Amino acid sequence: MNRAEDEAGATMSEPYLTEVGWAGSVLRVAGAAGRDGDLPAVPQMELLLRERDGGGVLRIPASVTAEDGLITFEALVDVAAVEHGEPLPGGLWDVDLAIGAPPEGRVVTLGPERAPGLDTSPQRRFLPGAVTVAAYFGARGTLSIDVGGRSHVAGTTAADAIAWDERRAEVVITGHIDRRWISMPISATLVLTERRTRRTFEVIAALEESDDRLGYRAVLPVTRAYVDDPLPRGSWDVSLCLGFSGMHRELPVLAPDEPVDVQVWRRLRHVRVASSSAPDPLAITVGRA
Repeated sequence: MNRAEDEAGATMSEPYLTEVGWAGSVLRVAGAAGRDGDLPAVPQMELLLRERDGGGVLRIPASVTAEDGLITFEALVDVAAVEHGEPLPGGLWDVDLAIGAPPEGRVVTLGPERAPGLDTSPQRRFLPGAVTVAAYFGARGTLSIDVGGRSHVAGTTAADAIAWDERRAEVVITGHIDRRWISMPISATLVLTERRTRRTFEVIAALEESDDRLGYRAVLPVTRAYVDDPLPRGSWDVSLCLGFSGMHRELPVLAPDEPVDVQVWRRLRHVRVASSSAPDPLAITVGRA
């Protein structure tokens, strides 16, 4: 772990999480940090909840103790009455730890450093009105709180390949995501958005899990099928939507090196189906470009 100097001048290892869990509507966040030497005073600590898509910042006091070369902290976040009796507003809230009084204090992220065996799967609760609240470890393992479960953009993912299945007359899109930074989703959907009309077209993406990666595969009908209608004419931007326990994350898909460019027979005429290539975002055009 990195070493840091606290407000008393002694050194302290980077704080790490030891517990994240719900008790009713209260999220308990606890952690620890080693220290070198005797501290004249226990450092002041508090959680900072930062609204990712806005300017909101909430400060939650943490209780701190120092004993036997270890500093421990604990903060209780009541999402049903976080400030003045009001629930935590809808959206994404990143959880940081502030050490020391401002302006001399410093802020560290919580999550990348954590105790072995800490449960990293999304944990959810429900507020009045069936509002879902989920505590989860997101990009690079950082701790966040999601209120409302709306779909949010969370980085990008590069497709490994896009191919034309001649036998089934379908476009097949495959790729993978690094498993180190995400929990296992329970569903995946390939979402295509038409640039001009903003109409969406969705197909289920099959998931395959391994130790270090999460593979996905989606089949896109572009001719008349027995079950699915084909992708309509237009230019379609491609995203992968991952569904977790009570929340969704959308990752725009980047195009692979080799594109698809075929003529398909549809409604008594040939129609061109073409895709973009790296390094551009993945887009699929049906009909004239």
